Amino acid sequence: MKSVKTITIDQLKPGMFIVGMDQPWYRTPFLIHKRLIRHAGDIQLLRQCGVRELKIDPNQGLDLEPLPPGEIPPSPDIQEQTDRKETPTKGATSTETLQPNHAAHSTDRLHPSDSAQNTPPSTVEKKIADHRPGTTNSPSQPTNAQQAPDNQGAALSPNVEQSTASSQPSPAGMSAPSSEEAAQLAHATEGKPAQTQFPNQQEEPRSALDSMHAAEAQKTYTEAISSMERMFEELEAGIVPSPATLRLVVSNVLARVLDDSAGMLSLLFLQKMKRFDRTLASHALDVCTLTLIVALTYGIPEGDMETLGAGALLHDIGYIRLPRNLYRKNQDLTEQERTVMQQHPALGQAILKEAKEDREAVVRIVLEHHEFHNGKGFPHKLQGDSLSVLAQLVGLVDTYDGMVSRRGGRPAMLPHDAIRQLFRLGDTGQYAKEMIQAMIGSLGVYPIGSLVQLNTTEQAVVVGMNPTQRLKPIIKVITGAQGGSYLTPIRVDLGAQAVGATARTITKVLDPLQERVNVALFLEHTESEAA
Repeated sequence: MKSVKTITIDQLKPGMFIVGMDQPWYRTPFLIHKRLIRHAGDIQLLRQCGVRELKIDPNQGLDLEPLPPGEIPPSPDIQEQTDRKETPTKGATSTETLQPNHAAHSTDRLHPSDSAQNTPPSTVEKKIADHRPGTTNSPSQPTNAQQAPDNQGAALSPNVEQSTASSQPSPAGMSAPSSEEAAQLAHATEGKPAQTQFPNQQEEPRSALDSMHAAEAQKTYTEAISSMERMFEELEAGIVPSPATLRLVVSNVLARVLDDSAGMLSLLFLQKMKRFDRTLASHALDVCTLTLIVALTYGIPEGDMETLGAGALLHDIGYIRLPRNLYRKNQDLTEQERTVMQQHPALGQAILKEAKEDREAVVRIVLEHHEFHNGKGFPHKLQGDSLSVLAQLVGLVDTYDGMVSRRGGRPAMLPHDAIRQLFRLGDTGQYAKEMIQAMIGSLGVYPIGSLVQLNTTEQAVVVGMNPTQRLKPIIKVITGAQGGSYLTPIRVDLGAQAVGATARTITKVLDPLQERVNVALFLEHTESEAA
């Protein structure tokens, strides 16, 4: 049986199946590095990202062609020297100029597993390629300037393992870049003086299509939250939810996600920032919306999306049969309270049985969304392949939503810090690393709503994501280098800045409370422009 082989980028051909490379995932445009190379354009993208050596599995793709007798394969160092000689523009960095030329690239990046790499794109993937905006719906990326308190994330959601989540380093192979790596990636023009005035980059007007999408997203969200509030009121009165009601909410949200996932994600963050406290209804809708967005990145089949959405809406219905203060409590639970709280999945299963819910996948989501991949969850300590993938996906999103939501007066965690916690959860085995990568790929490591400081000492708010350069989101620059606010925020795509100008780059993440910045105002302005 053939074994994994190490090759150079110059030896890589379409049809080969790669299982590893010498660059971490966040420095390439591909979320998953185990993948079939389908196009020559994929190879060019990898070369531009600085990939020099790869590992291929001949059992899943083409093998390396044997060399003629006596010929020695080129070393990566020799190839790198050749590439330098052939580079026409001195000082230009490959990641700065990375522009995919094939529409298929966006769908290729969606496969979560090895087996998925050998199948044609699903209907969902084709819809993504057709509907998603090309520059605002995929991730940006990390700095380690700010770390979450080690115990903070654990206290925010019962899904987080308090004993281990905060003490482990980031998982091997998918770790967040160090501050030095982030600086090397970000500073494309090292040695040039930083500019504080960029008069040519002004606020860009919204298109009519953007306006329509934003208005439709707002309408969908408003109608959905009203439906969910009525549903939970009826549940408390003993009235089981109508399958038709759930189907309508899920189908409307899914339609908006397929049409404009970036717009729905931005709206989701805005609503969360404006909300003083989360309710069961708002939490259910937020988890449903974000789960559907992540599911597209993860490659969940289209036929499972409605079931997934219904399970996400219902995942916490068991709480209606528990004391209300238990859900709203903002301090650590006592042992007795924790035991009571852990009954809500089984109580939710009982409610679904009363409602004659016959979709096993929905029931499993409700019952298993607190089970962990490492077997340390509840109620039955299931693990590995015995777990429902859909339930794990809802559980992961539920954990993240608990981190970044206000609850019972407790402040929300910064989105960037929550992302760092997700890395730790992958290291503990609480969730599969591929699922966490898909989650981060959907959110970006500088999620929408993050307040950041630039190399110019300006402050900016992240308002969008960059699909191929995750360290370079779309931002609104809100203050000058001396601290004064710009009359009109300057909208900048960090991945598409003017040639010849000193590039703005992110140097660290800031706390809006400490900086006294109302981030929601800038996101709200973005939405109002399009409304």
